[in-house]
Amino acid sequence: MPFDEEDELEPNPIQKIGLKQISSQKSIFENNPKKPSVESFDHTVKEYQNKSSNNKIRISELALLFNKSMADKTLKSNKTIFANEIEQDLLSRMIQLAIEINADTSEHEGMGSLGWITLLLKTCFSQRDKINNLEYAISKIERQINGKKDNEL
Repeated sequence: MPFDEEDELEPNPIQKIGLKQISSQKSIFENNPKKPSVESFDHTVKEYQNKSSNNKIRISELALLFNKSMADKTLKSNKTIFANEIEQDLLSRMIQLAIEINADTSEHEGMGSLGWITLLLKTCFSQRDKINNLEYAISKIERQINGKKDNEL
């Protein structure tokens, strides 16, 4: 009969009930990174703070040693081999720290180098001031000497 075909097309009500079969494909969300937990976030923050504070301590120690070295008034001819090695070691440690900070992804690019450049520029200003004071003292002495010579004639 003509209407018998319709009954065959209608699905069985038992088949409609139940779980939908899922495909073997992976979920689109499976490759997304998991959100970090509060504990892992706190751990990461503490690591960053420890690293940052250790770098600050190392920077301040090396800057103090550098300033102490710049304040040393020993003539180059009077320096011992040990003094020269200490200066070379200081420079090596400063360079190594700058490389480490520059390579740190949590720091701004070039911050290690920028820190030492700032120290060097401050040292240049300090040296300029010392040179200016020495030139002024020399000019005063020259005026005094020239004044005495004029009085003697």
